Amino acid sequence: MKHNKSKVVWGVLIVFLILLAYVLPYTVLSGIQAWYGSFLLWGGIGLLIIVANFMVTKDWGK
Repeated sequence: MKHNKSKVVWGVLIVFLILLAYVLPYTVLSGIQAWYGSFLLWGGIGLLIIVANFMVTKDWGK
């Protein structure tokens, strides 16, 4: 049971990060005009989503 709960937590984290990637640039960061701000934000969120996807799918062959 703990194994499935962990996957649910990682799945919720993925959904939260995707929503954050859409909402954050248009709300909190809307006044920042520098391109590297969005690159850093989406790059960091992208890496976190990759790690979360790995954690969700690492046991699929078992």
